[in-house]
Amino acid sequence: QDPLSPDWLVLQVPTGALLEGDTVTMRCRSWRNKSLIRVRFYHGEKHLREPRKGTELSLSPLQLHHSGRYRCRGWVGTVMQQWRESELVAVTVQSECRDGDR
Repeated sequence: QDPLSPDWLVLQVPTGALLEGDTVTMRCRSWRNKSLIRVRFYHGEKHLREPRKGTELSLSPLQLHHSGRYRCRGWVGTVMQQWRESELVAVTVQSECRDGDR
């Protein structure tokens, strides 16, 4: 069953703990895998550099300042293209140091 108002874009972020020094790849996906072009990624209101692989953005090595809310935008569809935007996704990068290590 199709939702009445589909989320045209979804920003996928790996689940689980994200640690300093790791690599994380976020992926912008369109509803029903419709055509998706000119994808842009945002950290808060800041537009991040254009990704090398159209719909993916890799952050490496992860640092604490990478924590925050991310979203993606892009043109969806083939005939009637529409500029769409995903919901915000929270990303939390954890320090490798444990409390006793400092």
